[in-house]
Amino acid sequence: MSSRRVRLTGPTAYLTSMKRLLRDNLEGFLLRGWKQTDKENIGVIDDDIIPDIVKIQSEAFQNQNEKDILRYSKHSGKIFYVIKNQREVVGYCIYYLKTIISSKGFVKQSVIYSIAIGKNFRGKGFGKRLLKESIEEMKLNRISSIFLYVSQNNLSAIQLYEKTGFTITEEIEDICSQNEKCYKMELKLI
Repeated sequence: MSSRRVRLTGPTAYLTSMKRLLRDNLEGFLLRGWKQTDKENIGVIDDDIIPDIVKIQSEAFQNQNEKDILRYSKHSGKIFYVIKNQREVVGYCIYYLKTIISSKGFVKQSVIYSIAIGKNFRGKGFGKRLLKESIEEMKLNRISSIFLYVSQNNLSAIQLYEKTGFTITEEIEDICSQNEKCYKMELKLI
């Protein structure tokens, strides 16, 4: 549903890795006191199901990166959601948090880094349920808005996001993958 980012090299890669390190540390601080809601068949990541997540990621995205799954499972475990059908993992949604300065002071936002449903479970409401339940938890934790990036070619995902209340705010190139146009979408919560 959401897409991978382009791989960088040289000084740009170094700056990007430093930015991620800073974000990971800030996120740990932002996740202190995180309130979780009871969600039937939706939980947070644990090490035992990482292979299932990697498999779903590889089905959904060309440029999969297992390292990102491992990094987010360690640093963003409270906001790395997994949905199951009975005992089988059928999808996931990875968020990360960031702060911005606004007229209201510091405001917490979240970004959906990646969301995917296994190919045998698509079109059955799992993505919609995972998205809605995780959004409710974001509201509970006073997240002001949620952003995501989606390929303009992924019409089913765009429709799901719009039905959930997201709106297109910008058209961007080279963020989902090289030479691909994406939409930046936002859902305002507060």
